[in-house]
Amino acid sequence: MKPSVYGYEIHHETCFGCGKSNPIGLQADFTFDDDKGEVRFHYNFQKNYNGAPGFGHGGVISALMDESMGALCFHLGYIVMTDTMSYKFLKATPVEKDLLARAWPVGKEKRKIHLECSLTSLDGEITYVKGEGSFHILPPRFFLQKLDGGQHFNAYDLLETNKLERAHLFQKIVDAPQSSKEN
Repeated sequence: MKPSVYGYEIHHETCFGCGKSNPIGLQADFTFDDDKGEVRFHYNFQKNYNGAPGFGHGGVISALMDESMGALCFHLGYIVMTDTMSYKFLKATPVEKDLLARAWPVGKEKRKIHLECSLTSLDGEITYVKGEGSFHILPPRFFLQKLDGGQHFNAYDLLETNKLERAHLFQKIVDAPQSSKEN
């Protein structure tokens, strides 16, 4: 079995973040980039996610960032629940424009994962949002049925594959100099 690449590989079809059968959801793919060790994908907020005309609603943007960090945890082999999250909105985020969403791990404790995220222009020149979050690690047996809605019978095996294949990423965090973690 290969590790997951997209969020919907391990979640249910009606998930607000990644569900392809949720007509009002974000329908983001939350792609895992094995080379970078992070979730990294293009996203385009549609006009129905307006806050001010032409700009994304802060709550919807926050949901995308929260889901990005949560999906990263799944790609790393952990079932999680958001503990805390914090965002700095640096510029108004345009709708109907391709953007780059990213989430990367910065630390792990026994029962918690710490992450950071950003939403930028595709070239990375403009940063719209920077954020951070902590996620509680839940026991798979407790949450597995709720996680995938019973649709993916191999979800537990996929989580274990993700954990085994990507365990080295947390060691990279420990070994990396602080300045290289955001690149």
